[in-house]
Amino acid sequence: MSAPAAVPRLTPVAETTAARDWLAATHAAVDRSLHAFLDAKRLSGEPGAGGPAAPVDALRAFLGGPGKRVRPLFCRIGWRAVSDGPPDPRLADIGVGLELLHGHALVHDDVVDRSALRRGRPTVHRACAAQRGGDAWYGISAAVLLGDLAALWADECFQRLHEPGVPAAARTQLGLMRQELLTGQLLDLAEPSEPFGTVEEAFAVIDAKTVAYTVRGPLLIGAAMAGADRAGTDALAGYARSLGEAFQLQDDLEDVTAADTGGEDLREGKRTAVVALAAEAGTAAQRATMARLLGRPGLTDAELAELRAVLTATGAVARVRAMVLERRRAALDTAARGPFTGTGRALLTAMTDRALPGVADWEENAA
Repeated sequence: MSAPAAVPRLTPVAETTAARDWLAATHAAVDRSLHAFLDAKRLSGEPGAGGPAAPVDALRAFLGGPGKRVRPLFCRIGWRAVSDGPPDPRLADIGVGLELLHGHALVHDDVVDRSALRRGRPTVHRACAAQRGGDAWYGISAAVLLGDLAALWADECFQRLHEPGVPAAARTQLGLMRQELLTGQLLDLAEPSEPFGTVEEAFAVIDAKTVAYTVRGPLLIGAAMAGADRAGTDALAGYARSLGEAFQLQDDLEDVTAADTGGEDLREGKRTAVVALAAEAGTAAQRATMARLLGRPGLTDAELAELRAVLTATGAVARVRAMVLERRRAALDTAARGPFTGTGRALLTAMTDRALPGVADWEENAA
């Protein structure tokens, strides 16, 4: 794998056949393990076990639905990045635990955000409400409890980290990841220090909710289980920061620029980096438009287009695109130069462009 210095333009990095096959096989293995776990979870006394009206069945359907399984993949990649040896079989259960913990976070996050849909399907609290004739409070109450149940199931899987031979560092990384996830949720709810937030506040949320929980935590748990040294751990943490920030910034951009999205973040009034930068650079008139439209759930298509146009005109969209490109370069540079195995290097490189679809073409298209 060549260092990024040998790739002066941001053309897509070729994904090796071996990396593609490894990722596909690992994704399939995670799915099998997850579904086997969920199939076994028929709780004693569970009402309507196996029936479509049971709340726990709604949770199982939500957890077992289609997914990218990013966190279990990164956990396995963390191991492979620092070890060529046979993977610890306990990684299978740890991966299921990470997916269950993710489900727990999504169920509760959808309640906090009052979301109706998740990946085009009803959120758990909406599905549960429908089971009781649209009783919204019942749906919310059931979802809170079901999210806790998913966390309990995750803890059951994470017990493998307490078995003999597992380095204590793996347990430490799990604890840090869970703490940062909850901290990020609280930061997301906090009142911004400025009307439109600040870039520093936006990145604090990104670091806790995306970097730590999606990339860094899973990578470092897997690496710790393989006995990673300080150099490997630090390199993976650096990669995680670059990729996690780029991923979230791109996601924030899509809410502003993609014609096929509903502008959910703008309707919710999320203080993203795009919004903070627009407020910094905008004129008084542009900030007045932002104050009038940002955070209005009932924005019409015309109003949404007006708000998007203002964010773009301030230069904020271009600045965030540059941030994404810079962080993609940094992630690829770390993957190429870090103290990783050859297989781990190829997998980290492949995951960079998988996590940032289309970004490699930006500079090409602008040329």
